[in-house]
Amino acid sequence: MTRNHGVSTLTALFLLTGCEGTLPEQSPANIDMEVQRQEAKETGLDLSVVDLSASCAATALTLSAAIKNERPTGIGNSTAAVYAGTPGAGGVRLGTISVPWLVGGETFPFSLSYTVPEGTTKVVVVADEDGTYPEDDEDNNFASIDFEIPCATNQQPVANCQNVTVPADAACQGSASIDNGSFDPDGFPGPFSVEQSPAGPYGLGTTSAQLLVSDGAATRTCSANVTVVDVSAPTPGANRGLVIQPVLGSDYVLVSLDDCAMPAVDNCGGELDLGASASIIRVTSDESNDALSLLRLLACDDIKLSPDRKSAMVRAEAALLGNGRVYNFTYSVKDASGNSAIGTCNVKVPALLANPAIDSGVVYCQGDNCPSGSRSPGLLCSLL
Repeated sequence: MTRNHGVSTLTALFLLTGCEGTLPEQSPANIDMEVQRQEAKETGLDLSVVDLSASCAATALTLSAAIKNERPTGIGNSTAAVYAGTPGAGGVRLGTISVPWLVGGETFPFSLSYTVPEGTTKVVVVADEDGTYPEDDEDNNFASIDFEIPCATNQQPVANCQNVTVPADAACQGSASIDNGSFDPDGFPGPFSVEQSPAGPYGLGTTSAQLLVSDGAATRTCSANVTVVDVSAPTPGANRGLVIQPVLGSDYVLVSLDDCAMPAVDNCGGELDLGASASIIRVTSDESNDALSLLRLLACDDIKLSPDRKSAMVRAEAALLGNGRVYNFTYSVKDASGNSAIGTCNVKVPALLANPAIDSGVVYCQGDNCPSGSRSPGLLCSLL
């Protein structure tokens, strides 16, 4: 009789897992099989794009790069491609490169030129563009360059000039720009600049100037005139303070504008000779024409203007009971450009005992624009 010694299922489980209930460690043979399975997933093939450089001149692209076999084993012929922009996102394929058989670690360099679309800002090179080989690393199949300035055909800058007229300054010069809105239509490549020659300041009269406009690559020019005009009136000179002494017979004394006032000063003409550039408008006296004088009781026509209005004859007398006589000269001085100014000066005749004359206001006047009633010769003189 034979006894069957069976082993229960629970006993068998304990024998396999141990008392702790864990599975036994894998054998070295099992580990080798796992490594083999991982290695089976790798193809040993890997192409990459290296040494990429590119530049744009307008829309002309110059590019150089290389396709490299990153693995030790050889790889067959392949095709690379160049794109303007990102492939699959609006990029335009510019062309392809036939890459020959490459031994392990070998590099295939190439240099090409293309015409790219206006405004291209990115160039991409793709290795194994048609996906012929299943590679271990597909990410290095792409290399790109971004341009800070878009590839574009340069539009010429526009030079606009205009004639300009400006007033002369205190130094009889003027500064002005003849630029009438010169611009660069595309703002490319930069920097934009405008240069005027001669730069100024400019002297009195008309000067031809030229404008040079540059967009950083191309230039344009235009010309115009800068005219500097004198619009400033001269500044009359100071009063000389001429004093004439009363003379026996109340004789006339010839007084010119140069005797009465200092020269006028002009920004463009310098010192102006009053004899050449000024004329008397009127001469007034603060005493009546028929005033009784100290040395001659009555003398008329106290003021006589010269025909050219460059001088006047005035009597060297003062009223017997007055505070001296003051002749006021009002004159116009004009520069070479026709700008004029009004100046004044006076001639004084001392009173009795040589007391300084004091101006008492206009009583008698000869010339233009005299105050109302000041032209009267006086009662006594009108009877003569």
